Amino acid sequence: MPGAEPRIVAVPASSASFVGNGGRDADFHRAHELGLTDGEHVRVTDDRGADVGLAIADPLSSKLRVFATPADGFAKIDGALLGWRVERALAWRTQLGLVGPDHAYHLIHGAADGLPGFTCDVLGRVGIIYAYAEGLRTLGKTLAESIIGFARLDGAVVKLRVRGGAGDVVQDVIGKVPETLVVTEHDVPYEVHPLGGLNVGLFTDMREHRRGLARFVAGKRVLNLFSYTASLGVVCARAGAASVVNVDTSIGVQAWAAGNFTRSGFDLKKDKRWRCEASEANRYLARAERDKEQYDVILIDPPGASSAGGTSWALGRDYPDLIAKAVTVLSRDGLLWLASNAHELGSLAKLAHKGIRIGNRVGAVLEQGGLPPEYPTPAIQANDRYLQVCLLRIA
Repeated sequence: MPGAEPRIVAVPASSASFVGNGGRDADFHRAHELGLTDGEHVRVTDDRGADVGLAIADPLSSKLRVFATPADGFAKIDGALLGWRVERALAWRTQLGLVGPDHAYHLIHGAADGLPGFTCDVLGRVGIIYAYAEGLRTLGKTLAESIIGFARLDGAVVKLRVRGGAGDVVQDVIGKVPETLVVTEHDVPYEVHPLGGLNVGLFTDMREHRRGLARFVAGKRVLNLFSYTASLGVVCARAGAASVVNVDTSIGVQAWAAGNFTRSGFDLKKDKRWRCEASEANRYLARAERDKEQYDVILIDPPGASSAGGTSWALGRDYPDLIAKAVTVLSRDGLLWLASNAHELGSLAKLAHKGIRIGNRVGAVLEQGGLPPEYPTPAIQANDRYLQVCLLRIA
């Protein structure tokens, strides 16, 4: 239990594996041998008896999550330690100019912020905390209290995010959390739903890429596939795009997207330059090709996997073919903006090349990017840099 005296667990240095403040990452296969329970607090030593640090056991993920090393000077994983971590994390986001009463930003990003197994987005006066193991749920409530205090929030919600999770979202609410609120990112307003599902309406890891789109879309016809709540489409419209079409399978999400356009002064009912269409991406592209539509900029930000709209989608399997279809409706020297949030996919530029070649076009990479600076990751854990964004000009 949090605050209880942790028992001592010796792990051979040669086979020890940790995720956390120590900056080491490998699979820890001895959790069951040692009789560790999910969420148990332990003090880890190596096979020579040297103190390694304070950790929480996560047997289901075969990991020990190290929250403090001896140099940190803490005897327990408790509110004092969590508050120290939150204060340091907040100082960095403040230095980046992200903190504000209605701002949306990423406050906690796991191990590199000394809080392995947790992430947190701040949305105005509400914190959205994700716990990546059932055993972290109780500690997540303590973390929420620290975040509310240091970031001066009204409340927070802790959402359990585990692999294979299905059905209703398991979440704990601390303080005051409204069903909906409007937040801003670089002065652009977006509606978010803190008490909804795992995804609340705005992905903060795309912050810098949204802002960067303004350089490329003025006067252009933009197609935004997998548009979700149309955050990318909104910034294109604000940057002077000639038209924006947002395509997503969910009618409900498209209504949400239309609301985001309205908040930025674009009326979809009166101005046909701005559209939200409920359709599966492949079907939309097939219809667009048949009708000889052309776009100057195509944005594709798909999920890793999905069965929405009755169609199975897997990023590694289906992305090249989708890219091939997209370039058939892209104008000469048009721009193809691609995103991937699956590190195991490999190089997005190489995958893009495969799709462009299938579509009988030629592409040149103009820009590549990844996570913004409020998403720090331990240098040794390269796979934690999951986001890839690639901009190409298509001849």
